[in-house]
Amino acid sequence: LLSRSFSATKRSRRRIMVARVGGGDSPQDWFYSLPPITRCMLVAVLVMTCGSSFGMINPASLSLNWTQIVHRFEIWRLFSAFFFYGTFGLPFLINLYLLVQYSSRYEESPYNTGAGGTSADYAWMLMIGGAILCALGYCFQLVFMGEAFSFMILYVWTRKNPDEQTSLFGFKVQAFYLPFALIAFRLLIGNPIFLDILGIGAGHLYYFLHYVFPSSYGQTVVKTPAFLREAFGGAVAQPPIGRAGAPAPRPQAGHNWGGGRVLGAD
Repeated sequence: LLSRSFSATKRSRRRIMVARVGGGDSPQDWFYSLPPITRCMLVAVLVMTCGSSFGMINPASLSLNWTQIVHRFEIWRLFSAFFFYGTFGLPFLINLYLLVQYSSRYEESPYNTGAGGTSADYAWMLMIGGAILCALGYCFQLVFMGEAFSFMILYVWTRKNPDEQTSLFGFKVQAFYLPFALIAFRLLIGNPIFLDILGIGAGHLYYFLHYVFPSSYGQTVVKTPAFLREAFGGAVAQPPIGRAGAPAPRPQAGHNWGGGRVLGAD
């Protein structure tokens, strides 16, 4: 009986491990199938949204208020400003979907920045991107950065998987063009796109620091620190290396036209 129960438990855990976003036998299976960082961010968004919607949390206490951060040391604002999407509604659902869908996809296989492509590398990307967005929020006097945060994660995922086919409201879209298709959709329905553009800018700066700068100047800028590797169990691993010690070629979007042929050659 104990052996049979242990086997059933193993099968249940296996189903949870292989479940993907939108899959699973139950909401509980789906929730526990999410990678750890994505799961925590989902809980943070729901707690803040429910708390503000039911009057238990004042949204002003979650904003990126630099006076309160510096003079009253309310450092939680550096985190809460990224996970508040407003009250329940269609914009909230769209932003939450983008966050969970593409955060989970990227966390499963992030850029290897020194921890072997684990959640530690993803956590370091979020910290760098969050710092960039905080700086932009200070410059433009923005108080909530949730939408920009979601677009930053989405953009980095599309740069890592530019040729993957995804869908936008039933239409097939190549991943490389997905952020711009979403911006076009938001323009079409009359929504502001400034935060989306900031998110793309922050994501592209991370991509530049991780891929473009090392290949051009031979210096590694983005390297996951040891405390994150220890926290998430990632092993020390060097990023992929191409010829002559340079980083591996960047993934390119678009059609592969082949090597060509010299005119006049037999």
